[in-house]
Amino acid sequence: MRHALVLPVLCLALLPGLAPAQGEAVRVDPDLVAELVFGVYCAEEPVRTEAAPETASGVINIVPDLPVIRFAQTVVPAALDIGFGVLSRAPDGTVHDPVTITVTHPPFPGSGIEVERWVTRIGPEEFSLTGFSFDVPEELVTGTWTFAAHAGERELFHVAFEVVPPDMAAPVIAACQMGFTS
Repeated sequence: MRHALVLPVLCLALLPGLAPAQGEAVRVDPDLVAELVFGVYCAEEPVRTEAAPETASGVINIVPDLPVIRFAQTVVPAALDIGFGVLSRAPDGTVHDPVTITVTHPPFPGSGIEVERWVTRIGPEEFSLTGFSFDVPEELVTGTWTFAAHAGERELFHVAFEVVPPDMAAPVIAACQMGFTS
């Protein structure tokens, strides 16, 4: 399931200038994105869904709160109830609306779907979540997954995650199985 969320939040953010620490896995336009945080989180139950016809499920999940990025990394275990993605915020005085989110991934078994899209907004006053949570076994495909955000022809960010077999990222699964105790 795709996640999209826009809520006010206070959190530590990775400044775009620090993103190259992850190598070519992360590209961000510092003129268009003021703050960017990416990584792995424990998925939450959605409070509602919104139509997103260019996604495998036809909807995106709207979650009650921004997730806590428990692992600021691009390696993700292919396990149910694991989420991963990007939190972003526009510079002061800038609103990107509409923003097209494109997620690419290895083909889903049965459907062969490899590209999913939806439209959102990224503003300066709040973080926006661009994420994906593994909700059904058919989504558990290993390989490279990319999240890209475009405002018109301009790329705001591009983050590549590597989804791996669960045993290759066991600490992430263990953290989520312990629940939301921080």
